[in-house]
Amino acid sequence: MLKISIVNGFHQPQSRQTKNGIMWWQDAYAHLGGPFPAQIKIPLRDAAAAYAVGEYELGPENFRVGKFGDLEINRFEMRLTPASGKPVSAVAGAK
Repeated sequence: MLKISIVNGFHQPQSRQTKNGIMWWQDAYAHLGGPFPAQIKIPLRDAAAAYAVGEYELGPENFRVGKFGDLEINRFEMRLTPASGKPVSAVAGAK
């Protein structure tokens, strides 16, 4: 499993207006095995779907086989699982 961290101070959902509506995301950090985690964006359905500060895992349900047989991450429906196994709650104060 790939470890993902949602860090206090960088956890609020963000949005951008696109031609297809509002795109929501949340900044997170992926632990890829190097000395420092890499900053990534987690796509969200809306602000209420934001993850609380904590440690998560990116499970196998987030991967798929692409049309050319390559391994892909489903970037439109990325789901994180709490590393502790506790239920996930929305970010307090998300607008």
